[in-house]
Amino acid sequence: MKYYYWVAWLIQIVAGTLVCAIALEAVAFFLFSPNLHENITQQDTDIPLSIRELFGSKKAPGAIAVGVAEGNLTPKGSPTSIYSGHTDPGNFATNRGFCSWNKAQDISVQEADLRCLQALQWQSAATENQLRYLGLHPKSNKKAIVMATDLWNQSNSAGPQFPFKFSLAIDKGLTGRQAYIWARVEAFRNAEQQLDASGLFGICKREPYYRQQLAELEIDSEEWRWNCIKLDQQRRVIEIEKVFKQWSRFKR
Repeated sequence: MKYYYWVAWLIQIVAGTLVCAIALEAVAFFLFSPNLHENITQQDTDIPLSIRELFGSKKAPGAIAVGVAEGNLTPKGSPTSIYSGHTDPGNFATNRGFCSWNKAQDISVQEADLRCLQALQWQSAATENQLRYLGLHPKSNKKAIVMATDLWNQSNSAGPQFPFKFSLAIDKGLTGRQAYIWARVEAFRNAEQQLDASGLFGICKREPYYRQQLAELEIDSEEWRWNCIKLDQQRRVIEIEKVFKQWSRFKR
């Protein structure tokens, strides 16, 4: 059984790598062009939906949704009190900008926002390709693209797995919020099929709210791990949904 899981996991990684490579090639010109806005205006049909409608700029709904999930933006896109910098509760790095960029220190908030937007653009484009590969049309799954991209911003290992888990959630009969939450939690499984989210597990053991919510479960058990991750993912999904309510044309 373990061999099967390893093979399945490797297939997902290979498939994800291929679609990521395709996405990078397809959108590279737009990500690093100084005239990105002009390109989007003039060549709509040549640009992935994920960039054209969701992550074209810091003010686009997908980017705002990630910022809201991180606690750095309001649903209308205004900065919150922690936008300029705060300590990450999971890895204790200094987060800056709308997406809590912490992959480089000693940079300005403006630079953090730029790097973040570029990352979100190629991550969302890769997600769009993955959904197509799985037979899920991006136009009907705009929320799923944002959910996956937000997860990727949170975890480089879990994010690429979301489309596969989302497809499984649909096969299980889950829809809407429940499908997004289930897929996001399950995306944290590693090659051994163990839920792997050390930063979140630390928060659940340390913070009073999470400890109270999980009080009846044995710490580090499968059920405890699943529900620890769920608490965080459910919060983020709900925050993202608030943004979509501000954008009436994004209902699916």
